Amino acid sequence: MTRARLSAAILCMLIGISIFSGSAVDRSCGRLISSSDRVWELYSAGDREAAYRCAQEMEKEWDDFRIMASVLLDNGKLSEIDRVCARIVYLVESGSEELHSELTELRHMAEALRAGERLSLPSVL
Repeated sequence: MTRARLSAAILCMLIGISIFSGSAVDRSCGRLISSSDRVWELYSAGDREAAYRCAQEMEKEWDDFRIMASVLLDNGKLSEIDRVCARIVYLVESGSEELHSELTELRHMAEALRAGERLSLPSVL
């Protein structure tokens, strides 16, 4: 009976951690997507200074989330998003034409990470 209780407790703990990590990834990726949209809006409106500040804030928020997420998620996916986030700040600062494509790539990567961590029956099986 003790083994059954211990197994049930471990199962409940794993389910709780899964729900917590899924919701944390969902919130963080949502903020990343909205921040990337905001950077593009500011940049295309001609306000490069505000776009630069927004890109820096976006990178800082992602770095803060990555510290926690590196324990729970695949580091390869997180490293790719890190690379793009760091590049966006540089592209805004230099006024590069590649900014829109990098922001689009970041958006797709965040959506893929978000979809991959969403709790659903196929992802559990």
